[in-house]
Amino acid sequence: MPRHQMGGHVPAREVVAAATSAKARRIARADPPANPEAGEPPKRGPRVNPPTQTEYDALPVDKRMELFQARQQRPWQHFTAVGVFVGLLFTAGGLIYTASTWETGQEALRSTQQQQITDRYAKAVEQLGSTKVEVRIGGLYALARIAKDSPADATTIEDVVVAFILEHDYQPTREAPEPPKSGWQPGPDEAHAVRVLGMVINDPSHRRSLRSAQLAWVDWPGVDLTGCHLMGADLRAANLSGATLVGADLRSALLTRATLYDANLYDANLYDAYLGGATLTEADLRGADLRGTVLGAADLGDADLRDADLSRAHLRGAYLRDADLRGADLRGTELGDADLRGADLRRIQGKTEQQIRAVAKVDATTKF
Repeated sequence: MPRHQMGGHVPAREVVAAATSAKARRIARADPPANPEAGEPPKRGPRVNPPTQTEYDALPVDKRMELFQARQQRPWQHFTAVGVFVGLLFTAGGLIYTASTWETGQEALRSTQQQQITDRYAKAVEQLGSTKVEVRIGGLYALARIAKDSPADATTIEDVVVAFILEHDYQPTREAPEPPKSGWQPGPDEAHAVRVLGMVINDPSHRRSLRSAQLAWVDWPGVDLTGCHLMGADLRAANLSGATLVGADLRSALLTRATLYDANLYDANLYDAYLGGATLTEADLRGADLRGTVLGAADLGDADLRDADLSRAHLRGAYLRDADLRGADLRGTELGDADLRGADLRRIQGKTEQQIRAVAKVDATTKF
């Protein structure tokens, strides 16, 4: 009779052997492995059943303790996974709420900023109508600041400043339909207005013309017009002696017989301007754009024209004695009867010494 039927004790060794044999039989009944070379689909792996009570009792104490602890921890692992998932949901919801709140705040901020700009604009325009010149000047620079802070409003501000300039230029009357040839002085805010216009436009390709601005015979000695915008302006016979016109936009401006003695026109844009008969003695024209500029019979004695662009300029009969033209661009420049005695023509571009000698007045003091 077998020992288990007799109520005897079954050795652990035999129990483990029986469990191992049972496990082997279960694996043998499982599906065989797939054969990739034969094109067979992968087979499902064997199912591992939990150990029976007999197998569990036959395990060593430390293994049984590991299984016991694993069974105890399994429910808590599920709870932990659920907690992590719920935490992720709360985090995602918080991020969505934060993004929505941020966008709402940005819209409110933009609305507030726009209202502030509107209020600043209204106040600045009101200042332009003041009877006090300092208040009007303050209004002009306030508009320049608004144009910088709000580029979308720059065109509107440009129109306002142009209207201010036209209102404060020479106003013809029945008795004096044209400016007096003896000269006239505009208010101090007019100079600030053309400077502010240059600040508002701030674009070399901009073609806003001030052709209708009446500034002929204006008496502006020593005026600071740095960066001003006077494109197409009528400045005939204007007195701009000692004026600062650094970086000024004078494209197509009418400066016939204007006086620009010792004026600073460094890097100024005089493209297609008319300066016939103008006085530019000792003027600083370094790097100036003088392409296509009419300078016939102009006085440029001792003028500094280093690196100036004089291509296609008209200098017929111009007085350039002792002028410094080093590095100037003379491609296509008309120099018939120009006086270049004592002028420095070293490093010029676009013309040879022979070409210049053939048309202009030169002598031993002319430097090539």
